[in-house]
Amino acid sequence: MNWFYAESNQQKGPVSDSQLDELLRSGKISPATLVWCEGMSQWQPLNTARPAGAQVCVECGKIYPPEELIQLNNSPVCAQCKPIFLQRMAEGAAIPVLGSLWRMNKRLVTRTETTFPDRCVKCNAPAGGYRLKRTLYWMYPAYWLLIIISRLILIIVYLIVRKKAVVHIGLCEQHRAMRKRGIIIGWSSVGLGFLVMFGAAFGSGWWILVGFLVMIVGGITGGVMAQTVRPTKIDKEYVWLAGVHRDFLADLPEWQGK
Repeated sequence: MNWFYAESNQQKGPVSDSQLDELLRSGKISPATLVWCEGMSQWQPLNTARPAGAQVCVECGKIYPPEELIQLNNSPVCAQCKPIFLQRMAEGAAIPVLGSLWRMNKRLVTRTETTFPDRCVKCNAPAGGYRLKRTLYWMYPAYWLLIIISRLILIIVYLIVRKKAVVHIGLCEQHRAMRKRGIIIGWSSVGLGFLVMFGAAFGSGWWILVGFLVMIVGGITGGVMAQTVRPTKIDKEYVWLAGVHRDFLADLPEWQGK
């Protein structure tokens, strides 16, 4: 949610919910400061627009006054997200965790096994309760120089030193379909490329090059379409992710860690 606020008779913003909270904590604005966001008929004091005790819905990540939230499994849930949350509980699926998502410039910082809010990480549209489990691996970039020595050594070192993280990300229907198309294109291109290269054994050598190009171009195209988020760093507790939409990041608090 994007907010605008009044300062010295001038309109400032937009700022996210977390940025508005930071402005209040720092004293730059006060509970009496006039604010406005989409859906409000007029400007209102901050303490009226966002009453004391307002909380974040654990599913959609939006802020609501306490009377518009229901406590389910010790988690605040808005009325719109209640059916999704109850279905998640019935299926034994992971429950979204508040306070486990931050932004750091254009990257998202989280903990492993975190279930993201019910929003698409690629466009910030509603995800309809869908979560994609992603198992991510990462190792320090310097290790990739081992490929100069031997690919076998690189593979062995990678399997030993790589860091692992698991996240459950939201994807809207459009980006789910795009990911599926990317997977189909990628694997189909690899299979077709192998067939063309195999057939080249009985014909012109140029077909080997054609098959190789089909594999490379199709594989890269499919990989780009299927890509969701990618790790830029993983340690024992946190994972840093790239590829998250800026509007999704805008609603997250600033990373204050190491």
